[in-house]
Amino acid sequence: MTDKLSPREGFRLITPLRVRYAEADLQGIVFNANYLAFADVGLTEYMRALMMVQNGGAERDMLGGFMAHFGGDNWVRHAEVDFRASAKADDQIDIAVRITRFGRTSYGLLVHILRGEELLNVIRLTYVWFDPATEEVAPVPQKFIDAVTEFEIVEPERAVVPI
Repeated sequence: MTDKLSPREGFRLITPLRVRYAEADLQGIVFNANYLAFADVGLTEYMRALMMVQNGGAERDMLGGFMAHFGGDNWVRHAEVDFRASAKADDQIDIAVRITRFGRTSYGLLVHILRGEELLNVIRLTYVWFDPATEEVAPVPQKFIDAVTEFEIVEPERAVVPI
């Protein structure tokens, strides 16, 4: 008999969320586009937790503080959603988030949407790093890579190409 891994395995950040009625269709099933919104909630909470670690546990202005601390921000470049089962209005779901890979100017995010131990969706996002002053794509700062690597349970893959 083989043990099946929990879909929560390897995720340090898991955020609970109750599905609101407005996020569901007339049958009470979550409308598919909302899973990307749930992933965004997960990323926001991930960055908040990362900043709390960086700030010694103090919760400060996460959005402005993040850009000032790491010297940039990120945009979504690519999104994939693997729909496996549906969440329903009023379900208590969990959003599990981890950064899985770093490239020179990008990083990969893995999101599991869960109801208990049931894996509802697997979402893979690619973000590119940019300089807010110029709005130009920029290399992911080593400071951010180091902070994430220290924060994560599973060390992100490094696909960094020398400049």
